[in-house]
Formats: sequence, C-alpha cells, structure tokens
Amino acid sequence: MTVSHPQSAPISWEEFLGLDEELRRDMELVDGYLVPREQRSRNHQKIGTRLANALERAAVAEMRRDGGGSCFETNTEVDVLLWEVPPTVRKPDAIVHRCLPEYEQLTAADCLIAVEVLSTWSARRDRVHKMSDYADAGIPHYWLVSFDKVGALTIERYALSAATGPYTHIGTVHRDMGPVAVSVSDPFPIELGWRELEITPPE
Repeated sequence: MTVSHPQSAPISWEEFLGLDEELRRDMELVDGYLVPREQRSRNHQKIGTRLANALERAAVAEMRRDGGGSCFETNTEVDVLLWEVPPTVRKPDAIVHRCLPEYEQLTAADCLIAVEVLSTWSARRDRVHKMSDYADAGIPHYWLVSFDKVGALTIERYALSAATGPYTHIGTVHRDMGPVAVSVSDPFPIELGWRELEITPPE
C-alpha cells in the first residue's frame, strides 16, 4: 500500500499493517495519521538497547525466581497498538511486556513498562503526547531517560494510580546520586546500575 503525502485521509489499522516495511519502520500512527519518528542518534539508540538488555536481565531473574509462573519479554522500537479506533500505534524506545505468541500483535494491554529516551527532537513529544497516550491506553509504568556522552543521566519514573491516566510522578534519579539507577518492586523486582546504561558497556 502507498500513502499520499501529505496524507489526505486517515487510514485503518489493517492499512497500516499493509504499508511497506521500510516506510512503517520510521512511522507511528496517531488517530489514523502517519507521524514520522524523531531523528535518533546512534547514542540515543545505544541507550535504548542498554536499557532493554538490563531490563531483560531483571525479567529473566524474576522468571527464574517464579519458577515458570510468569513470562516477560523486552523489546526495542516495536509497534504497540494502543487502540484501534481511531488507530494509534507507538514505538517505545524500550518496552517490557508479557510474553506473546510470535504471530500476535503487541497491544497496550500486554505492556508493563514503556521507556522513551529523550533527545532534542523528541523531548516535547515524549513528555506530552506519548505520556498522555500511554496513560490513556493503560500502560502501568512509563520511564523517561535522558543521556549524555557517557550514558544514561537521569531516569524519571511515572505510574498509573488507576486503570488509566494521568500518570503520577514516582521519582527521578540522577547518575550523581549513587551507583543504583533503578530499584523497584513493581511490576517485579528490578535493580539497574548506571554502569549497565553506559554508551560504552563496562568490561
């Protein structure tokens, strides 16, 4: 499927899935309209990868503790269907979600933590539009991560106090405050160190 630019009319969820993969990779869908993703530097992408890897280690540790009673996955930059009418699809920089069969579409109902890495190009969209969308879709936890040339610099954590938004600010941690970046018990025990989130991974 091809889409005229500028887009003259909203498209459906099915039409979005029918787009060429190269086009879809750099697009989100908001109320049926294609929205180009922000420019992302290599360091921005590395921070997203570091976060996903660190979260995956925590998820695997929880599954081992639980003895197979739970199943979690982490991903980067995958389509998350927030709602179908009007169709809205976001691509978090990193995400923790319940395990799904490969053929099933990831939806907000499956997601536990959505993470966005802030940059000059994305800060307003991440703090305003995406925060509102994730809260309205019922994703329980939202993290915003800033970074510098060393690695992750601050992590802001938000959580829902009810089934849907708005989010409540839970806390912000700065790298100068100590070696621990995140220490939480919800949705499961997660402890991340700043060294795990450096652009050049520790030896």
